[in-house]
Amino acid sequence: MKEESGRLAGRIAVVTAAGQGIGRAVAERLMADGAEVHASDINAELLATLDGAATTRLDATDHGAVSAYFEGFDRVDILVNANRRTFIS
Repeated sequence: MKEESGRLAGRIAVVTAAGQGIGRAVAERLMADGAEVHASDINAELLATLDGAATTRLDATDHGAVSAYFEGFDRVDILVNANRRTFIS
C-alpha cells in the first residue's frame, strides 16, 4: 500500500475491472492521490501488474462472489464500477 499522503489519504477505494483500460487508469490515479485502492478484475494476470493496490480476482457478474468480496470491507469511501457487464437482481 502507498504511504498516506495526498488529497485522498485515508480513503478506501474499490475499483472493478482494474486490470486494464478505464478501470486501471482510475485505480492508478486514485493511488497517486493517496487512496488505499482495492482492485478487482476477472483477469488475475493483468491485476498482478498493478503495483500498489490490493488485488483480487473477481467475476463481477457472479452475485455471490461480489457479495462475499464486499463483506470483507468495514467501509468503502469510493466505488468505481468500470465493468461493462454486471449482475443486476
